[in-house]
Amino acid sequence: MSLAPSAAPSALIVENGVITWVGTDAELRDLAVAHARITDVEGALITPGFVDAHVHATSTGLTLLGLDLSAVRSADDLLDELAAVHEPPSRIILGHGWDESQWTNVTLPTRDQLDHAARGARVYLTRADAHSALVSSALIAAVPDCRGMRGFDESGWVTQEAHHALREYALGSVATESRTRAQEAFMARAVRCGIVSVHEMAGPVISSVDDCRDLLATAARVGGTQVIAYWGELAQAGGIETARELGARGTGGDLFVDGSFGSHTACLHESYADLPDSHGRSFLDGDAVVEHVDLCVRADIQTGFHAIGDAANDAVIEAFAQAARVHGTERVRSHRHRIEHAEALSAANIEMCAHLGLVASMQPVFDARWGGSEGMYAARLGAIRAAALNPIGDLRRSGVAVAFGSDAPVTPLDPWGAVRAAVNHRNSYQRIEISEALDSHTRFGWQAVGIDDAGLIAVGQAAHLAIWGSGGVDAYPSSGSTALRTVIDGMSVWDSGELTDISC
Repeated sequence: MSLAPSAAPSALIVENGVITWVGTDAELRDLAVAHARITDVEGALITPGFVDAHVHATSTGLTLLGLDLSAVRSADDLLDELAAVHEPPSRIILGHGWDESQWTNVTLPTRDQLDHAARGARVYLTRADAHSALVSSALIAAVPDCRGMRGFDESGWVTQEAHHALREYALGSVATESRTRAQEAFMARAVRCGIVSVHEMAGPVISSVDDCRDLLATAARVGGTQVIAYWGELAQAGGIETARELGARGTGGDLFVDGSFGSHTACLHESYADLPDSHGRSFLDGDAVVEHVDLCVRADIQTGFHAIGDAANDAVIEAFAQAARVHGTERVRSHRHRIEHAEALSAANIEMCAHLGLVASMQPVFDARWGGSEGMYAARLGAIRAAALNPIGDLRRSGVAVAFGSDAPVTPLDPWGAVRAAVNHRNSYQRIEISEALDSHTRFGWQAVGIDDAGLIAVGQAAHLAIWGSGGVDAYPSSGSTALRTVIDGMSVWDSGELTDISC
């Protein structure tokens, strides 16, 4: 068996869910191991199981089971996909993944066209970044107050508070049995991807208390991939109490300081290149961010924020710096507070992240999908500013723990896709070695939740493993690969049937 293409060890022993020995095949044959189950993987690759540090499980499952719009390339394509859906009038039509930046003609369908294609149904179709949506007249009529909210547009493309209100209604309309099926679909996909743990980014404007509670119950019932929840609500609004009641790891995660580049709601110091009158949007002012961090540090609970634009990241890092001045740097460092996405960071901010022990929870596939001189980032910011985004290499070189995730359903559950995106970053200076990328998608994901004895193939580490078939020219699996077997605590939770176990 192969632990990595260049690694010397080729065999291991697992007892009671923990790796107790690592060595070579020859050394293993000389050991007297009674009542063992031996798996000869015949040269397959064994890696630590992956950790996806940022997911939205129910929404991902709904996309897996429903209307996936990631492949549409025009308004007509989108309308055709919508027209092919036949839901009962009492059900809401949910879809996700359209991205007009990938279309030749970026003109979006009108609300009237959505109404016609959906035959008058309530429709909620999220953009790829999940920070805006196309909605039908029937959905707007169900939430009439949205018309007076920031971000409402009669065209049917809604952003900001209007989008949040419509999203809350739309997701709240999902029947319990449909939500359970979606969560089960998510869990099934995760284990096939070699993912042994995910960090669920729950919160009052992205999901709900019931959804988070049900997800944790589904995960306990189904088994397999471990779900670690975060609850994104301000401490001053009761977020700490709710997080603890849910059993969440921390309060934070997708606690939105800003939005996204694609929806022009990431908060910037300079205006957007393609929307010169806009600097994006801040959903939390600096004082609220500072107060939240202070309360979480006092309560000894981990926290974090969704921050994408440079102004948003400045506000977050300054709040942690203020907490360090009040409570001491070591107390702040001890909680491993997080920044989700952390796409636009200055050199000074990166240095401060290292100083304060902040975890950068990042999605390398964002760069692969929207980076480059001709990509969406360049269209929004101009090529120079766009090239500085997602500074994975700078963060790693500065000693910051970078934990990789997908933000599914924004990008798919695909750990090898993320690893390869980091290795082939569109800015060559931000590229990292494949061993570093594997660390970010395994060991640092565990460290982000305060677990230091998982994510490595070494004695004393938890036996969370994934076994992979033959790879490409570099011996590593390609994007989209399915594991031959996924192992959690030494027990198989997914098996393709291609490996043979021998009892002795």
